[in-house]
Amino acid sequence: MAVLRSRSRLVTFRLDPEEYAALRRVCLSTGARSMSEFAREAVLASVDAGNASRGTLGGDLVTLTTRLHELDKMLKSASGLIGKVLGADGEAVEERPKEIGGAGAGSM
Repeated sequence: MAVLRSRSRLVTFRLDPEEYAALRRVCLSTGARSMSEFAREAVLASVDAGNASRGTLGGDLVTLTTRLHELDKMLKSASGLIGKVLGADGEAVEERPKEIGGAGAGSM
């Protein structure tokens, strides 16, 4: 069980209606207990990330490498799906020229 801590400092910031609506949607989708809880966790995570990234180029490179591998997987998957949609699989590409060539040769 989490230990509840007394918080005595207040941080306030303003949002325009679009920003507020976006924040509200994210809070609902993540199941945050409140906007305050979500904002506090997001700000503190950003602070922690800022502190951790100073002087840790290796950590940044690991993160970059991981994300590049994820992107590579997504691109390969998308390429395969595009190939299926366009009929660029090996069988479809081989059949089309034979049909076109065969029809043209027979009609001459």
